[in-house]
Amino acid sequence: MRTTFVSTLALWNSSKTSLDKLQTGLVKANKELVTGREADVGLKLGYKTGQTLSLRQDRAEIDALVDSNASILLRMKSSTTALDQVRTNADKFMDALIATPLSSSSLSTIMYQAKANLQSMTSSMNSTVGGQYIFGGINSQEKPLNDYSGGTPALRPDVSIPVSGLSTTDVITFNVGGALDQIFTVTGETTVDDLVASINAAVTATTLSGVEASRDPVTGNLVLKSTDLTGKTDVTGSFTDMDGTGIPVEGSVTRSPQAAVASAFMSTFGFGVNDAAVSTITPGDMKAFLDGPFAALFEGTNWQDWSNASGQNIQSKISATEKVEASTNANDRGIQKMAMAYTMISELGLDRLGESTREALVNKAIATFSEATTGVTIMQSKLGAVQEKVEEADERMSLQKDILDAKIIHLEAVDPAEAKIRVDRLMTQIQTSYSLTAQLRTMSLINYL
Repeated sequence: MRTTFVSTLALWNSSKTSLDKLQTGLVKANKELVTGREADVGLKLGYKTGQTLSLRQDRAEIDALVDSNASILLRMKSSTTALDQVRTNADKFMDALIATPLSSSSLSTIMYQAKANLQSMTSSMNSTVGGQYIFGGINSQEKPLNDYSGGTPALRPDVSIPVSGLSTTDVITFNVGGALDQIFTVTGETTVDDLVASINAAVTATTLSGVEASRDPVTGNLVLKSTDLTGKTDVTGSFTDMDGTGIPVEGSVTRSPQAAVASAFMSTFGFGVNDAAVSTITPGDMKAFLDGPFAALFEGTNWQDWSNASGQNIQSKISATEKVEASTNANDRGIQKMAMAYTMISELGLDRLGESTREALVNKAIATFSEATTGVTIMQSKLGAVQEKVEEADERMSLQKDILDAKIIHLEAVDPAEAKIRVDRLMTQIQTSYSLTAQLRTMSLINYL
């Protein structure tokens, strides 16, 4: 009979190899027990791995849409709240306008309240959610409505006019703060410096007013700067070369809404809203102004004096197959009508008008408020319809997630009871291995000699 020699060192090292396997198995079993999912899905499913990956991708897309819809709903609700505030203020003001006798003691209060409500509407239209302006349409990074008296960007207190090849009867036209155009005709001037001297002399002689002329040292252009110490009065201008070329003003000038209204009033009646001659305006003249030049300020390109918003709303995908307009904008006709109605009361000399003309103005304002509140209500109803669609999409996607989860679990899930038994068994084996290793380490020939 032959025996094979096995040393205690060999026995000790053999337990290390089995211990590594046991520990690897324990990590895998623990992971499956905690996650409820196979530790190595690819190893278990083989060719079906692509199926579970596809299901998980569909699940991730639904999660992304649900997160996006949460942002959309927040924007919808914030927009609805802002519009509700605008509509409520307008309804209350219209009721007060109808019920309040138009006496000298009440007019100042009504005009003040109209201006305050206009500022409140501007503030509501400039509401933000997540750093984006919710009434800006796709232009959500820029404030939708300009301040009535200030404008955004700020008023430009000067204008740079390129002039060249000066000859007799060339014309420089400008206006300050929306007032009537002032005209300077070239007579003997041949350079920009000559123009500067002549224009400043005309201002001193009061032939021209409101500006100070200079030459731009960089461009060489004629610069007409407002002498308003606040720096908030805008200047517009142009140069007409009588040799046949009209030269546009360099750059662009943004008027404030207030300057636009003042300019339209001055151009129509020949005097400003604070002039005593306001009392001479007839009801017919006022009606023609309100329906014509004044109304034109609140539509088309003229509305750009008020608004920086885009007329195109944000399109958002709310499900795999649905896309909706997920915003509204400050260019809606209801908002334009609202601004028009408040401006009628606050800016057209209500306290200076004759009684019959004042009554005509107030009646027009009431009718405009009615149209405005109807328009705002329509905006809210559209937002409500979109909000309902988003909520319905979320409900459908919630059901889809449940179905996908069930399919994923069917492919990837492990039996938690079986995983627990494996963990316990492996822990017992590891503990036994540690115990045997410790006993082997104490074995020595010396102990038996």
